[in-house]
Amino acid sequence: MNSAQPLISVIVAAYNCKDTISKCLESLSSLDHHSYEIIVVDDGSTDGTAQICETFSGVEVVRLDRGGPSRARNTGVRKARGKFVAFTDSDCFVDSQWLKELEKGFTGPDVAGVGGDQVSPADESEMGKRIQEFLKISGFLTRYIQTEASFGETTHNASCNSAYRKTIFEEIGGFDEAQFPGEDLELDLKILRKGYRLIYNPAALVGHYRPGTYRGFCKMMRRYGAGEWHLVRKHGFFRLPDFEPVVVAAGLVCVFALLVVYPLAWFLLLLPWPVLGLWFFLKTGSLGRTIQFILFFVIVLTNWNWGFFTGPWHRPVKRTT
Repeated sequence: MNSAQPLISVIVAAYNCKDTISKCLESLSSLDHHSYEIIVVDDGSTDGTAQICETFSGVEVVRLDRGGPSRARNTGVRKARGKFVAFTDSDCFVDSQWLKELEKGFTGPDVAGVGGDQVSPADESEMGKRIQEFLKISGFLTRYIQTEASFGETTHNASCNSAYRKTIFEEIGGFDEAQFPGEDLELDLKILRKGYRLIYNPAALVGHYRPGTYRGFCKMMRRYGAGEWHLVRKHGFFRLPDFEPVVVAAGLVCVFALLVVYPLAWFLLLLPWPVLGLWFFLKTGSLGRTIQFILFFVIVLTNWNWGFFTGPWHRPVKRTT
């Protein structure tokens, strides 16, 4: 770690994460890799996060006023000395082979970025574990969590588990500092539109803590929905979830119009739920988890769309300067 000219610079954007940052940095400090450096960019924390980071030897800590994770990561890249820049989040910890597995994906000069899988930490809350399982099962819709089991090309890797060629990252312009969340999705979109490739390696693992309450999960989904609105505003409809709010809104209008004409047709609103329940049951084999996952689905459907349609009034990044 911290060789004179590191091959990989690991960048962590941190904000008020005193409960998880130590585990994150302990895992990064124990990586099985011969040439890397660790850069933590503290994004205006007020809970002592920066002070905790500074107790780790070999970790460079950069302090900023509050400006959002995109600016923090871009700042880290400007400080980076490595040929590659790798990102994980302050509420994650990495497997000891993480960097080696990410490296395996850079099979040619046209491969701009490589990412890996997310798993639940052993000490994760029960709610967090269920949310992780739900996101994994439904990942084929959003690509937020990959569902593939094998090494291959992909269209998106989450910023909590990804690495990029620094030259290409800089060529693309880095993360849009006014975009959050969805900044990693936008970065990958710009990379693909430039003709570069992205690779997914499921062996590159990070443990990622999830919201521990229903309220936290609702807030997370509203934030994602608002972030997606800003992406659509800038880039148009470019992936499946972008069409979902329009389809849902049009569907509701049609259903309510039908109910005005045929009031007894209300039972049509019930038809999708047994199908959804059967699908979750086949995936989990548990009636209890099936019921909970249907509730999660309702939370995602309502809160994500709420966030999307209120996106014009949502300020992605709140800065103190």
